[in-house]
Amino acid sequence: MAARAVATTACARAVSQVCRPQRIWRRCLADDPSGSKVVLCLDVGERHIGLARTVADVGTAFPAGSIDMGLPAATARAVVDRVVLEGAGCLVVGLPLALDGTDSIQTRKVRRFAGFVRKELAARGLNRAVRVELVDERLSSVAVGRAAASEGLSGAAGRATKDQWEAVYILQGYLDRAPTVPGEGD
Repeated sequence: MAARAVATTACARAVSQVCRPQRIWRRCLADDPSGSKVVLCLDVGERHIGLARTVADVGTAFPAGSIDMGLPAATARAVVDRVVLEGAGCLVVGLPLALDGTDSIQTRKVRRFAGFVRKELAARGLNRAVRVELVDERLSSVAVGRAAASEGLSGAAGRATKDQWEAVYILQGYLDRAPTVPGEGD
């Protein structure tokens, strides 16, 4: 338990050094008909989905747990349950493109899973209220792994929260790269 607390604290410190605070707002939040400012992010892996969340007015991504990967349709239902629970108006899904920008096997799996999530949102009548965006997440695993290693975390201690921190890294990068909404922050 102590190793997990150390890993969480060290990863938070390392990620905050890599990710700068948000100074801009997402278009998806400005266009959000529900008015929700909550953004939820998924880092879809083979065994787990790491979650991160933010409130746009705060502009910083926070770890939000993980979901075990099972059958795609059942896991998509669990993701949409979490979207509803969090009141998210935007769902960011990390897309693991190859270094040259092409799709890999994992990229195709993530695209397929995002399709299951969209289908579940539509089945619940939420497809207009929740926008799903796929974003490039190349090298997020490397960046989080290096941040953990620079803090002296062992592989076992770092793995305890790795999925969440990769989602935090993806979401913070998404927020930082976002174009500004006209009239906001000017």
